[in-house]
Amino acid sequence: MKASRRQRRLARLLAASALVACTSAWAQSYPSKPIRWIVTSTPGGAFDLISRALVGPMSAGLGQSLVIDNRPGAGGIVGLESVARAAPDGYTVLTSGLSQIVLERFFHEKLPYDPQRDFAPIGTIGELAFALHVHTSVPVRTLKELVDYSRANPGKLYYGSAGIGHSFNLATEMLKQRTGADLTHVPYKGTAPGLKDLFAGRIQVMFYPPSGQILSQIRAGVIRPLAAASHRRLPALPDVPTFQEEGIDSYNVATWVGLFAPAGTPKDVVARLNRELNRASSSPEAQKGYEAISMLPNTSTPEELVQRISRDTPMWGAVIKSLGIKPEK
Repeated sequence: MKASRRQRRLARLLAASALVACTSAWAQSYPSKPIRWIVTSTPGGAFDLISRALVGPMSAGLGQSLVIDNRPGAGGIVGLESVARAAPDGYTVLTSGLSQIVLERFFHEKLPYDPQRDFAPIGTIGELAFALHVHTSVPVRTLKELVDYSRANPGKLYYGSAGIGHSFNLATEMLKQRTGADLTHVPYKGTAPGLKDLFAGRIQVMFYPPSGQILSQIRAGVIRPLAAASHRRLPALPDVPTFQEEGIDSYNVATWVGLFAPAGTPKDVVARLNRELNRASSSPEAQKGYEAISMLPNTSTPEELVQRISRDTPMWGAVIKSLGIKPEK
């Protein structure tokens, strides 16, 4: 009996050693073929542009091609589902972010995947940061002045977003919760009509990235940026303080973007992809991509991205619950 037990134990140890050896050898040869890179936006979208800016330098570092595969649809659900069902072998990666990994679960009663269980975070790519802007008809020059003015003039100031549950809507509602600001929501079908009304003064407040037409309106004196919703000042608005500098701590509501793989992807492979992502993000090619969409480079380890998701989920869940938003069945 004792001999038999020792034999079984030895067999298990030998099998485990063989598995480790095979896994290590396989990881050392990775990658041996092109890698499919799923992007949940159409060509030209922010996720697409930053992914394409990273493809070249990451391909060079890995010694294999990364091929962009745009899978838009259903707010990103189509693309995420395809990755959740892909083989966890390191040959499928995904660009996704806050709205899809954290927020979607609060808007849909059932998803065809579990955002936390079915994906292996590789690392953060950056932050799509935005700033809080006011029409210059509002007699304020700082965030504190805006809060004080809104409270002294209840029902007078309106803010726009691309609809209930949109990141600009949630960011403003968090601001109201944190400061007691009195701002009335005007939801639009997209950000373009909201910007049009902001420029015309029909609404007075709106979050938006510092790029494109809003920068021209700032230069023209139509719009005034008050604070950047990011962990550091934005390159496009170097003189505009962050919310933290304005006295609102832990207010970083930038839409982070990250790189993911299917759950179960070997840790050695995830670590290799993370190293190449972090290296690629500092390349001149990638830096131009970041600047083109006003994204802040902000890479991380896989573990740091896991922690960020765990931290953001209850925070945004509380905001969404306070708005009375019910998930779709």
